[in-house]
Amino acid sequence: MERSEPSSRMIAFLNASMERFESSSRVSAPYTGKRTLYGDKYVDVMKSHYDYYKSRIRIGVEGYSTSLKPIDLYRALESLFKTCGEVHNIQIRRDPVTNALQRSCIVILRGEGAGDKALQLNGSDVGGSKIVVTSLPPELSELSTGLSTDVLAARRVAHNRRKRSEGISVTGYDTSLTKDDLKNALTNHFSTCGEITDVFVLNSRALVYFYGLGSNNRAVQLSGTDLGGCTLVVKALPYPKPKGSAWTRLRYRFRSATLSTITGWAHQM
Repeated sequence: MERSEPSSRMIAFLNASMERFESSSRVSAPYTGKRTLYGDKYVDVMKSHYDYYKSRIRIGVEGYSTSLKPIDLYRALESLFKTCGEVHNIQIRRDPVTNALQRSCIVILRGEGAGDKALQLNGSDVGGSKIVVTSLPPELSELSTGLSTDVLAARRVAHNRRKRSEGISVTGYDTSLTKDDLKNALTNHFSTCGEITDVFVLNSRALVYFYGLGSNNRAVQLSGTDLGGCTLVVKALPYPKPKGSAWTRLRYRFRSATLSTITGWAHQM
């Protein structure tokens, strides 16, 4: 089946789309040396995130009668534990089959010394039964490492930046250079393109990853430039296929197909 040629209206639309794509600030905006994902505030946001979860003291409670109504159990536990600090939440769970109360629940407290005070309530009466009170680990596993929330925030931001980095492939350099010398040379050469997160030197090529919109486009424009007497060949690496939801994967396929169609038709014009 022969593919129909695009109409004049479609050609005009594609030309306009290509012009917008090539002149888009997303692609060609100058590198400012600043992170684009919330800027420096991103670390502050993540620190607040960790501080919030660190302030939540998780207490396990079991031993109560599972015949109690959920609302009665909630009120009894709230009345008991409010002497320890702020009762932030009480997570009461039910059996997915029988709908009966599960044998354990979680009380989340906030306040100085709330955890120690809660443990002293072990053996208290709730609905005619003596409860067993235990201390649970933090809700976020990273908080169990003992690292400060500042350090955890910085590590999370660095990890997220790496996941959102875009890469280029570089060949044509002097292969007699050591890996360390080549990494330094490539870092200096591409430093004006964007924030470099990683440089990997393989057997036949090097991979340079950037964080920041338009970094790859600026780096590819340096293809054919000189590095120590050698002419570099720079190509953009393809976007990694997303591993998220079906909607995310669908958007990826639509974007890839659209760009491929536009590029193919543009080359035919």
